[in-house]
Amino acid sequence: MVFFLPFTVYAQIHYAKLEPVETYAIKSAVAGKVLFADESKEGHIGTASPVVRIDDTVDKEQKKALTVTLEALQETLALTEEMVANQEKVFARDAAYYNRIKDLKTKSKTEKDRVFATMSASKNQLLSLKEKRATLKRQIADTNYQLAQLEDRIGKKSVSAKGLYIYKVAVRADDYVNPGILLLTAMDTRKGKLTIFLDADEIEGIDSKKIYLNGKETNLKFSKVLKVADAVHISAYRAEIVIDNPGGLFSKLMKVEIK
Repeated sequence: MVFFLPFTVYAQIHYAKLEPVETYAIKSAVAGKVLFADESKEGHIGTASPVVRIDDTVDKEQKKALTVTLEALQETLALTEEMVANQEKVFARDAAYYNRIKDLKTKSKTEKDRVFATMSASKNQLLSLKEKRATLKRQIADTNYQLAQLEDRIGKKSVSAKGLYIYKVAVRADDYVNPGILLLTAMDTRKGKLTIFLDADEIEGIDSKKIYLNGKETNLKFSKVLKVADAVHISAYRAEIVIDNPGGLFSKLMKVEIK
């Protein structure tokens, strides 16, 4: 007699909460007074408009002053460049005249010394103008750097969360914040993530196994399987499943089977 035994695929059952694929704790990069914090945006997808704005009045006034300074420096540099070009011609003429008479016996030593002094003064004037030009270029570079820093600081005082789900606005108007203070929590809800902890035998041949969610077969694959055991779940290995466009509510419990 031949007995046929049914072949059964056993799968260990896991439960995991469906969470947004990324959660961002957006902290202040600058210090200042909070002008407004829009709590009405909680529970909505953020746009380009700011959720939190920190006072930037002084920064903008400083930017205006630096812009005027930069324009003045650039105008002065343009004039200095013209003076350098003119002085180079003067020096070239004085040097040529001195070189022409320095060996002439018909010219007295006094005359030669006078011409040499004129040429030297001309050269010193040229060097002074070039030094001024170098200083102006350095000042322009420093001013541009200060303007870039101000632009960056002003930008960091207007905080938005475009494309992200705004979960919590953590500050209120008139609060004073320092760098590192939490401003808001936002999440990427365009994808969902399930995190489970697998035994070593479940990981064997995992790429060829099917993932079932709430009893239904899917085409999903693990996006991440760590090869080092978890520090909390001893002897288990953290694995993640990413789900595109999950829809519905997050934080719901889902049954995950691998077989």
